[in-house]
Amino acid sequence: MAKLFNFAPQIMETLDAIFDLLGDGEWHSLPEISAYRSLRKLTIMQLMMTLHFLAEYKFIELSEAWKGDPNRPVAEAKLTPCVQMFIRSQEREAA
Repeated sequence: MAKLFNFAPQIMETLDAIFDLLGDGEWHSLPEISAYRSLRKLTIMQLMMTLHFLAEYKFIELSEAWKGDPNRPVAEAKLTPCVQMFIRSQEREAA
């Protein structure tokens, strides 16, 4: 049964890296995102699927060039203002 959940640490590491990079609220390109920390381990398709998932649930924004089509390369991504404020509030409370 435990083997079923072995993917969880990798997913959390991926999400943590994405939120860390995008935490500045600026737009970041796919090459920049894919070269960041543990994200280097992902294929471009895995990264694009993860970014699409985060955009679907309003964690991040994707530039207009890529909305709705996971087969087209993403131009840029950034955190939504709401998620950015939440992360900053959590960082302040942890400090």
